[in-house]
Amino acid sequence: MDWLILVKLIHVLAAIVAVGANMTYGFWLRLAGRDRDRLTFTISSIHWLDMRLANPAYGLLLITGVLMVAGGWYSFSAGWIAVSSVLYVLAVIIGIALYAPAIRRQLAEARADPNSPAYDAAAARSNQLGVVTL
Repeated sequence: MDWLILVKLIHVLAAIVAVGANMTYGFWLRLAGRDRDRLTFTISSIHWLDMRLANPAYGLLLITGVLMVAGGWYSFSAGWIAVSSVLYVLAVIIGIALYAPAIRRQLAEARADPNSPAYDAAAARSNQLGVVTL
């Protein structure tokens, strides 16, 4: 198999895994409802999936993307690669600086009282940031 095809395959599979995992989070939270135990389990599981599946896949996206550019198959000066690189960096910054603390806050509020206005505000913020990051 050609080296470029293999790297592209890994790149595309990593994108499917990363984005696919992230796309499910809203569904899981909706299914959890307002039951404290189910909700805290669901949010903790989402964090687990992020740390062990989605985030490593996003890292693999970066590695394989850089490999394709370093291999001379593509160039960072290509418009679509430059734009996607900027979007990737923005998503990482938003994910680390804003989304991760927001989901931790949502979990803390869910543990305290998932029916409180504080939980509603925390959930709304993490949902908004999740959509922006995705």
